[in-house]
Amino acid sequence: MPGTSSRPTAVEHALPEADLAEFAEIRSAERAEAARRSAVAARIVAGHATDAADCRNLLAMLGLDAEAGKLAGVQT
Repeated sequence: MPGTSSRPTAVEHALPEADLAEFAEIRSAERAEAARRSAVAARIVAGHATDAADCRNLLAMLGLDAEAGKLAGVQT
């Protein structure tokens, strides 16, 4: 029809429940690994900072969380 836009409609894909569970497990593992890497990075930054203010500034610039590094107890 003139004057109407035809927009594609969303197509729903039904995934088996087992696939959804596997996907959720993989995403959870990815989040845990990202948190671990961020904690390691925060500890490395802290180890190279000249003082507390420098450490705070560097962590903020890099978007890292100092508490995550402290709580992780990760060896670098």
